Amino acid sequence: MECWILYDAPDLEKNRFFAERLRDSGNSMGLRCEIVAAGSADPGDAPDVVVSRSRDHRLVSEIEDCGATVYNRSSVTRICCDKAETLRFAGSLGVPVLPYSLAADELPPGPPWVVKSRMGHGGSEVFEACSGDEVSELFDANADRLPMVQQMAPVRGRDMRCYVLGGRIIASVMRSSDRDFRANFSLGGRAELCESPDAAVRIIRKVVPELMPDFVGFDFLFGEDGDVYLNEIEDPVGTRMLYELTDLDAASLYMRYVAARSGLRITRRCPCRWTRRVRSRSCPSAWPRP
Repeated sequence: MECWILYDAPDLEKNRFFAERLRDSGNSMGLRCEIVAAGSADPGDAPDVVVSRSRDHRLVSEIEDCGATVYNRSSVTRICCDKAETLRFAGSLGVPVLPYSLAADELPPGPPWVVKSRMGHGGSEVFEACSGDEVSELFDANADRLPMVQQMAPVRGRDMRCYVLGGRIIASVMRSSDRDFRANFSLGGRAELCESPDAAVRIIRKVVPELMPDFVGFDFLFGEDGDVYLNEIEDPVGTRMLYELTDLDAASLYMRYVAARSGLRITRRCPCRWTRRVRSRSCPSAWPRP
């Protein structure tokens, strides 16, 4: 069975290790995988199975319309790659989020505020604003990136990512920074494995049946009294922290999940390298697709 590993070209250059690891893991499980750049992909040529690491939900939708099964599906990409749409979707499910606005003259509680691109990722398009004038200036400077403004989290410089594969949390990582309100690992923040708070687990259990993701990252912010707020859902989710902090092979786990969902009978030894640093759950080959 043929399988595309679909990447946007800029992301492919930055994440070639993971792309090649996905390809090689899939090949070892009976898939015939090929790395394909989204810009050169013809939806009509797509195979039966596509593992999408692209942020182009329109392209993914066209591929689905041509009959392919895509992991993650286009609806997941459409919601998760728009921060405002993620918060709107979460709010419709009764999930706690920090107040936000799409207009510079309709500010949520503050100051300070966080101004960010709805399409950004990795923390590179996230800014602090301490006055209404600063909010307006940042909106004007980033008008082509669809800016939004949000209340600053009560606990600054700390957030948590839960990696969710097949509806199950495979690892949770607490990120923190003493120098920046952004705790992103890629921006120099610290990261360590942690247990998922019950409130975060409840949020994930509420969102997963409605969103139906295959592999994403849930990012949470915190209040001073222990409140937990959903901030973003990352698709495609970066895996650098998993490789840095655990013995989990995220690519192998994901492709085993894809192969099992695609009906392949996998007879080779399970590649799940669970360790005491991440509690073992059932093998992904037994996981149902959401």
